Amino acid sequence: MGSIPWLYSTIGLIFGIISAFIIQKEWQRWNDLVDSVKGEVGALSELWLWSERLNEKERDDIRNSIKDYLKVVIKKGWEKTRKGEISNELEEAIIKMNAAVSEIDRVNPLLSTVAFSLFSNITSYREKRLRFGSSEMPKVLLNTFRFSTFLMIALCPLIAVKDHALHLLFANSIAMLSFTIYTVAVDMDNPLKPGGWHLTNSDYVNLLNKLESKS
Repeated sequence: MGSIPWLYSTIGLIFGIISAFIIQKEWQRWNDLVDSVKGEVGALSELWLWSERLNEKERDDIRNSIKDYLKVVIKKGWEKTRKGEISNELEEAIIKMNAAVSEIDRVNPLLSTVAFSLFSNITSYREKRLRFGSSEMPKVLLNTFRFSTFLMIALCPLIAVKDHALHLLFANSIAMLSFTIYTVAVDMDNPLKPGGWHLTNSDYVNLLNKLESKS
């Protein structure tokens, strides 16, 4: 029994390495997803402001396509992104925006370069949002993490502490900490799913409200 704490510490070390690796990767993915959302919203806002240079018809076409795109993202795009699916309505909104940008090249070729550049930024950030929002932890890694968490919780009562109160305190503390680490990592693995740690579509909502107030 005297060697059990040492064996348990080895399991704890392995659990710590696995947890650190998973959380670091999920945190990086979270940052990439946030950056893609901020970048997409920023590019849409820039395109809206830049459209002021255009004639009334082209300006209205661009701005209406931006508002339609935002409405679709808010209404259906977020749930589709989480599931890794492509929204037909969102694709139609992108096609409509592309058509409006392409029309600028016919009417005013000198301004088309900037328009295509901004539209390219929008689609680039959108692709990143779709990729980072729908990717999940590999099943093998997730199952390994679950098993290591189970070992940490199931074996912690074997820690040798003579005082029963202290034994119960430390065993429960280790079990709660292990489960908390597991919960945080799994929650971060679903950044768009409602929970304790998730990303909302508030940036798109705020931009749409801002644009509609200026219309």
